Amino acid sequence: MTASRLGRPPITGGWRRGRQPFTGQGRRAVAFILAVFAVTSVAAVGLSALATVRAQHRAVVIEVAARQRTLAERYMNDVLLTRDGQRADPKGTARLLQLSGQALLDGGTAPGVDGDDDRTTVAAAQGATVRRQLQQALHLIEDLIATGEAFGRHQPTAGLKLTAGEHSLPADPETRLRVLATLTSNVSLNAARTIAANADRQLAMLVRLQVLLGALGLLGSLLLAWLLVAATRRQSAHFRSLVHASNDLVVILTEQAHCLYTSPSVTRMVGRDAPNLIGPGFRGQVHADDISKLLTLASSFDCDEPPPLRFRLRAGVGWRELEATVTDLRQDRHVQGIVLNGRDVTERVALEEQLHHQAFHDSLTGLANRALFRDRLDHALARAARGGHTVAVLIADLDEFKQVNDTLGHDLGDRLLATVADRLAIITRSGDTVARLGGDEFAIILEDTDEGLARAVAERIVTETAVPVRLASRELVVGASVGVAVADHPGTSGEDLIRHADVAMYAAKHGGRNRFEMFHPELARHAGELLGLQHEIHVGLQKGEFVMYYQPEVDLAGGAILGVEALMRWASPTRGLVGPLAFIPAAESTAAIVALGEFALFSACAQTAQWQDQGLLPDVFTTWVNVSAKQLTAGGIRRTVEAALTAAGLPPTRLGVELTETSLVADNAGFENACHELEELHQMGIRIAIDDFGTGFSSLSHLTRFPVDALKVDRSFVSGIEHHSKNAVIAANIITLAHALGLAAIAEGIETPEQLAELQNLHCDMAQGFLFARPTPAHEVTALLATPTPNPFGFPHLIGVP
Repeated sequence: MTASRLGRPPITGGWRRGRQPFTGQGRRAVAFILAVFAVTSVAAVGLSALATVRAQHRAVVIEVAARQRTLAERYMNDVLLTRDGQRADPKGTARLLQLSGQALLDGGTAPGVDGDDDRTTVAAAQGATVRRQLQQALHLIEDLIATGEAFGRHQPTAGLKLTAGEHSLPADPETRLRVLATLTSNVSLNAARTIAANADRQLAMLVRLQVLLGALGLLGSLLLAWLLVAATRRQSAHFRSLVHASNDLVVILTEQAHCLYTSPSVTRMVGRDAPNLIGPGFRGQVHADDISKLLTLASSFDCDEPPPLRFRLRAGVGWRELEATVTDLRQDRHVQGIVLNGRDVTERVALEEQLHHQAFHDSLTGLANRALFRDRLDHALARAARGGHTVAVLIADLDEFKQVNDTLGHDLGDRLLATVADRLAIITRSGDTVARLGGDEFAIILEDTDEGLARAVAERIVTETAVPVRLASRELVVGASVGVAVADHPGTSGEDLIRHADVAMYAAKHGGRNRFEMFHPELARHAGELLGLQHEIHVGLQKGEFVMYYQPEVDLAGGAILGVEALMRWASPTRGLVGPLAFIPAAESTAAIVALGEFALFSACAQTAQWQDQGLLPDVFTTWVNVSAKQLTAGGIRRTVEAALTAAGLPPTRLGVELTETSLVADNAGFENACHELEELHQMGIRIAIDDFGTGFSSLSHLTRFPVDALKVDRSFVSGIEHHSKNAVIAANIITLAHALGLAAIAEGIETPEQLAELQNLHCDMAQGFLFARPTPAHEVTALLATPTPNPFGFPHLIGVP
């Protein structure tokens, strides 16, 4: 739909110019008025100046023309005096007559006359009549001079050639001279009269023109004044329309915050008429906490530019937030007050508060987030330092939450987190801070507390989080591992307190979960050792400090070596030869366990392929490699195994992988994918065994859906099997279960002939332990495989190392 169809002008250049209705029209009107006044004024002044100049010029010309009569008479007298022998200068007078007449005709300088006037500059004569008269005067002057010269020399004048065309001149020379002088005077006087008449006509025309210009100027002034008034009224109408339609609020106040003027937008907002707001009425609509800001407006002008004023104005039953710029117009006689030009920023302030809340609060639970938690902790520690109080930090991490999230979905997991957050808020006091640091980790700040109260709160957290939560027709049970750290001495930083609580929380997890642990320095030392060990493992991987040892597995029926278990050792330059129990738990808590697992697979496959190439392996021989739960859930176990087999050139039937029973507890998408990959490996011929069977918490249903070839009886059941009937019963049941499922039973940790005998009586298939051989380097296993198999039940133990 176009703008014109909506009743609005299209967005064009004209629209853009129309956005400033005052600027263009007002400036054009004022410029036009000034231009008309300037033109009329310049024309009037110019005409007046021209008339004055012309009047002066005509006066000079008339004066010079009138002077010609005098000079003609003087010339005649000079000639007569010279003839009578008296002293005179007729030639000089004649020269003056000629020069003056020529100047009058063609313009120039008329010479001065002694005793009369000075030299005078005149312009050339204008008009045909005047020029004919002046030319006639010049001819008469020539005839007069010629007659005078002849008369002065006593020569006859009758034969002189006359240029002026005179007729019937007297024959008497003196009379002739007098007649010519009179004619010259008369012609000069006629020319002067003609010039004067022309000047009068021009002056009359100038007067009429000035009268006309004056009348036009008056009419133009009236018209322009009307246009200016109309433009002013139009601009005032525009201004009133804009002010009335604008949402901006304009208020003029006195120094006592009494209102002098309010724009219609103010009356619309507060719902009261303008008369009710004038005077002190406006103050009654301002929030009581903000009236002091209005009363101190005058003092705000001490600075160059007063800051924007923020105050609240009543609007119905609520309040609107206004932000106004302040302008001091008390000295302006048209205003005489302080002008507030404001805008309603209620929605903006609400949005800012919402954004501020989002920046410092968790969007899911509404609790404080990590940033706000750190800020409040710093303030709590500062207050505690001043008042001698104690601050405690509790960090709670939900147990088994990842399993809920993976199996039931993130939506249900979010609802569970919100429920836990509500419980934590109920447990704590109103002045305490409960925050969600991220994921399923919560933190609490207890102010003005002690160790006993912190313990009580931690215990309540453990108890409340263990209460089942019913969501989506499911009853979910999760626990919490809680770490507690108390700032028991001044100078403890917030970062230290959080780190201590975190260390205590991990100690609670390692201690069995669903419990709390108080921080003490020994925990920090243990955590520091763990971090150091993890760093050394990382460096050791890069430097190739890990090696593989192998422990033979013996057939209990015939004594042949039917396989080996690949066991990792760490040849640390500082710790010596380190067994797996000392570094595997540390590697399990980092990504290093995946790298170690890949190293074990590639090394074991390469070594087995070397034994096979040397012809040392029987037809049935398996190298077993341990695979951690993280390797399974990380994904890609099938690709890793295939890559190791391909790199070594080893048949899949020579390789077996051992999984701990606890790794089968997971039930999520990642584990399901790992099971699918292991199924594919099993179909390739790779054997799969469950290690330490009977020590974990796996369901027996996993054995029916999981590709398993063997169960390994844990050494804890083999140890003392010849003395403790319970151990014997458990071992017997495991072996029986394996055979019932069509699986092989492999016993671990056999150290005495009595244990061997008991397992033979239980029909265990294979065994490994110190009775046969300790874990040993590959070259020693090579020697064992190359030696004809002795009867292990009647001969000394196989050689091995711890």
